[in-house]
Amino acid sequence: MRLRHIEVFYAVYRTGSVTGAAQELNVSQPSVSKVLRHAEDQLGYPLFRRSKGRLEPTEAGHELFGEVDEVYRMIRSLRRTAQNIGSRRGGHIKLGLLPSLGFGVIPEAIARLRAEHPDVSFELDTLHTRDIASSLYERGCDVAIGYGAAAKSRLAVRQIGEIELLVAARKDQYVPADGVVDIEDLSDRDFIGLRDSGPSGAVLVDEIDRLGVVPREVVTARTYYVALALAERGVGVTVVDEFTARDMRSDVIGLYRFRTPIVAPVSAYFLQENAEAPLLSGFLDTVEDILSTRPGQRV
Repeated sequence: MRLRHIEVFYAVYRTGSVTGAAQELNVSQPSVSKVLRHAEDQLGYPLFRRSKGRLEPTEAGHELFGEVDEVYRMIRSLRRTAQNIGSRRGGHIKLGLLPSLGFGVIPEAIARLRAEHPDVSFELDTLHTRDIASSLYERGCDVAIGYGAAAKSRLAVRQIGEIELLVAARKDQYVPADGVVDIEDLSDRDFIGLRDSGPSGAVLVDEIDRLGVVPREVVTARTYYVALALAERGVGVTVVDEFTARDMRSDVIGLYRFRTPIVAPVSAYFLQENAEAPLLSGFLDTVEDILSTRPGQRV
């Protein structure tokens, strides 16, 4: 199909008639009919059938529209991006981040930077740890902020802080005797685990394995937010990062530190060629400053 075929097919499908399509495209009805017939001739099968004065899509037409609609969504996205690029004045940062950083730390950092540089604009996308490298390689983001500090090919890494992992449990189900948790306390308890939780979760798993602790994992979730919501409903105890704990405070949930703190680094990843970009460096300085003031507010 040629672009003109796609345009006419899309308009006829949406309006249900040649007349409606002609009005939408601001062309004559014979022109629409001619292009539609040519499209069907090229394809070798009908896209519409006439029914009570309307054009009803055939099964082939319905199937084809799914693909054409995706093309139009991409075109609309392209138009918005082109408009946004034209309106930028003071620089633009495409930022990838883990969901647990998206409710407090990063919004605060953006607000601070834009207070000083109101012409700077941002584009945010939430990522899982496993997607950080590919998003940077494919230029989906300029910088990604996540947990861990492992070096990756072509990527520069800057540690900008750390997170502490906390135990979360309903206060009517579990309260440690002296207010802090020994990791052995998790043994044989109903536990909400995390799948694909990345380096922060790996720190906990490594410590559990080292001590031979065996929690009774009754539910496995994919995000700290879901794990905390399950704990709030009494499903079991869980371990969450301090940012999630702070942003989802609940009257029924107690948050407790490990006696030997379990921490993981927070790092920024970016392509090596962007390592000296002043705008990125300034933003990461702001994030680092916010993270450095968090201890003492953790629980």
